[in-house]
Amino acid sequence: MTTNKNPGIYVHIPFCVRKCNYCSFLSGDSDEALRERYVDAICQEIRIRAEQLNKLESSTEPSLTVDGSASSEKGTRDCYDTIFFGGGTPSLLSSEQIAKIIGELKANFNIDDEVEITLESNPATLFMESLRGYRQSGVNRLSMGVQSMNDEILKRLGRIHTAGDVIRDVQNAREAGFDNINLDLMFAVPGSSLETTLIDIEAVTSLGPEHISFYSLQLEEGTAFFKDFERGELKEVPDEIDRETYHAGAKILRDKGYEHYEISNFAKRGYESRHNLKYWEMAPYMGLGLGASSFIDNSRVMNVCSLDEYFNLTGKGLAPSAEVHENSEHDNVAEAVFTGLRKVEGIRYEDVLGSYEKFWKYYSDVFEEACEYEREGKLIIDEEGMRLTDEGIDISNSIMALFV
Repeated sequence: MTTNKNPGIYVHIPFCVRKCNYCSFLSGDSDEALRERYVDAICQEIRIRAEQLNKLESSTEPSLTVDGSASSEKGTRDCYDTIFFGGGTPSLLSSEQIAKIIGELKANFNIDDEVEITLESNPATLFMESLRGYRQSGVNRLSMGVQSMNDEILKRLGRIHTAGDVIRDVQNAREAGFDNINLDLMFAVPGSSLETTLIDIEAVTSLGPEHISFYSLQLEEGTAFFKDFERGELKEVPDEIDRETYHAGAKILRDKGYEHYEISNFAKRGYESRHNLKYWEMAPYMGLGLGASSFIDNSRVMNVCSLDEYFNLTGKGLAPSAEVHENSEHDNVAEAVFTGLRKVEGIRYEDVLGSYEKFWKYYSDVFEEACEYEREGKLIIDEEGMRLTDEGIDISNSIMALFV
């Protein structure tokens, strides 16, 4: 499973009804006026990036530049084949606002006719009218942050929805014309168990989503959960229970026809997240909006994280970039291995350094350690590439760290 190297576009919507207890993402509350102002600023940033594109001299090289620009008029260079609205809670924007952003993108960049457009959403923020509007605007993939189908666990997580909201919203999304739905499911939540998670999986799969993201809770600094942990009011789920739950859940999902294509992601055949695959396969992408990051022309670019600064820069017609890190050759190689090993199929030497010989010459200093992981049954190394086993997934960070 590989993607093409066409670039994607990520649009960050940093607003939520309420910050969840585990969330460390850049997000906060908002009112209608602030959301409208933000949408206008996003559209201005799109025009700024497009203007940069049009000012450069014509070139035949199909690659993006550090500031998100290319070298000629719209449509002659890169063809963007994914758009991903992430957050935050993008479904707090009206369908008219989402349509406005999509329209601005299409007016200024070469957007593929078969573009995958994903909208992240939270149950209880979706309504039949807005779902129909999102679908009509061009959104063709809906991702819902379900996390659990247990109302008590949802309360503990700080979610605003119930299991009943999830059932209703999935049914409404189908009626609105969505045939590609992802549901996020979290495990290893304090107070949960293997049994509650397996019940969650049964409830979620009964709704028939095309894609399921299945991941464990991570305690992140700055979150309400982390503060509770520091005060001794919250205990982490033991690692052995976390791993037992993961493998039991993954087996059930595979048995139900979901292909396990990335450590935390499962999909019906043909419904893998095309946008997220770009991250794992080192394809370029442009980030728009507050704190959005980009990978462009071998550089990592991050936008400013202050709303006032974002409004100020875009209002002056300036790109809101805050940091640019130009990757070295080693950065690109290490990132390709690190992200590529997240895929169940692993990496191909050809895609990273050209061949088995070149790859292991480059990584000769860790070859013996890698072989030890292979002997332990945690890593599979062959002439074409390398991939983690189920046991290797449990210590994936340690294995990946060899190649950083």
